[in-house]
Amino acid sequence: MAPTQPLRVVFAEDNYLVRAGTTALLAEIDDVDLVRLVEDPRSLIAAVGELAPDAVLTDIRMPPTYTTEGITAAKRIRAEHPGTGGAGPADLPRLEHPEARTNRRSGLLRT
Repeated sequence: MAPTQPLRVVFAEDNYLVRAGTTALLAEIDDVDLVRLVEDPRSLIAAVGELAPDAVLTDIRMPPTYTTEGITAAKRIRAEHPGTGGAGPADLPRLEHPEARTNRRSGLLRT
């Protein structure tokens, strides 16, 4: 069996502890290559445009309003870069945001 290329991921998270912990976990997975770590939606969109990752892992509530910035960024990424994959976490239906409950194709989201 031919070796496969690792999944190239851009991760967006504004909370330091979550960012550090998730980054450490992703580093333990051989099949994942964290190609960029960003802290806000603007940087996320720029990184996806620059790096063309296979997938995006993004927080939902990010600066400046801490409401649905991650969803908005994921929708834009989906429209501008349809080859970038994504899926929602297991607890996605429990989110407070109706948009997050109904739009599972937005991107790879973390709450």
